[in-house]
Amino acid sequence: MTPRRIFLIGIAATLAFSALWHGPLGAGERFAKTVDQRAERTIRYNDVPEINGRPVFSAKMQRAPLTRRVLIEGNPDGFQRAELARILNDIYGILDASWVDPKGGFQPNVFLLPLAVEAQLLGLVSFALGMIIGYLFELRRRANIYKKRI
Repeated sequence: MTPRRIFLIGIAATLAFSALWHGPLGAGERFAKTVDQRAERTIRYNDVPEINGRPVFSAKMQRAPLTRRVLIEGNPDGFQRAELARILNDIYGILDASWVDPKGGFQPNVFLLPLAVEAQLLGLVSFALGMIIGYLFELRRRANIYKKRI
């Protein structure tokens, strides 16, 4: 096998394993559930009132595609709209908090990559770092062999 073919097989395997880990093995959904729980705890902690035992506001991560955006539902006043979004943006794992309009739509503040793409990019960066480290070790080994011959 040529080195180029081995390199391409390594890239394909990295992409396949990261997609498998994120999707069927459930890492993306576990991450989303954890962030959903943190957002709900944050809403309760900040004394957002409840009506009939149910919270007035709810926050869930955007799915289809799964991103680091939290969609907040409820009927806020102006202060609540700004402050709750600001508070939820400070939670680890959330990059954007957007309010859902009562009609069902939302206006995203920023473009976010799907979490599956983030996982694959992280896998490719790790693969590249491993290749660089392997290359540097190989250079050192060759340099040491050359020194022994002289």
